Amino acid sequence: MSDPSGMEGAPRRGVTVEVKGLCRTFVKGGQRIDVLQGADLSVDAGEAVALVGQSGSGKSTFLHMLAALEPPTSGEIRVGGAAFAEKPRAELDRFRNRDVGLVFQFHHLLPDHSALDNVAMPGWIARIPRAVARERARALLTRVGLEHRLNHRPGELSGGEQQRVAIARALVMEPVLILADEPTGNLDPHTAAEVLGVMREIQRERGVTMIVVTHAMDLAGKFDRVMRLVDGKMVPATV
Repeated sequence: MSDPSGMEGAPRRGVTVEVKGLCRTFVKGGQRIDVLQGADLSVDAGEAVALVGQSGSGKSTFLHMLAALEPPTSGEIRVGGAAFAEKPRAELDRFRNRDVGLVFQFHHLLPDHSALDNVAMPGWIARIPRAVARERARALLTRVGLEHRLNHRPGELSGGEQQRVAIARALVMEPVLILADEPTGNLDPHTAAEVLGVMREIQRERGVTMIVVTHAMDLAGKFDRVMRLVDGKMVPATV
């Protein structure tokens, strides 16, 4: 896992993702629930993989573990060859904040800040010079077609526009891995296709590794590969 020193220079490329025997068990109401039961997944650097499955199959849980948001019960996760189990919590937090771009169904934009400042915010938190972060945010918003919306607040944007802002925000730290959990689930089919198209264009241009959870099989078919979670395990899917 790399430790970026800033935001200038050539964008960083994607990383490999290796998951072996991943298990996640919860206890609810005294009952044991095995969400993941030995899931395996290998993703090449720069590959875009869609993850599908029934509601409650563990897709979001799987993604959260890849983002170091929660630990597995057992199994191994390696990103760029580095094993999560060998890293202290502080290093995993840095990895998530600097190397991973997260996009969710609900964009969680700051309502009192402009689109420009929402996108620049991760850079400011990482103590990157404010002017540098704002310039990168401006370039990204232009890239997703929102150059005319820089100073608009989230409440003044459509759902699709807000999700484009969220995508730009996820890219501002030049991540090596993009993880998206139902990023188009709250959008109409036409807008969903447009938003996903923007994500795929940028992913190809930068060579970033991307794993996206989606329930829409027609959108999943636009990825390099589709995997399905069935009975806690990962299997290839056809679309």
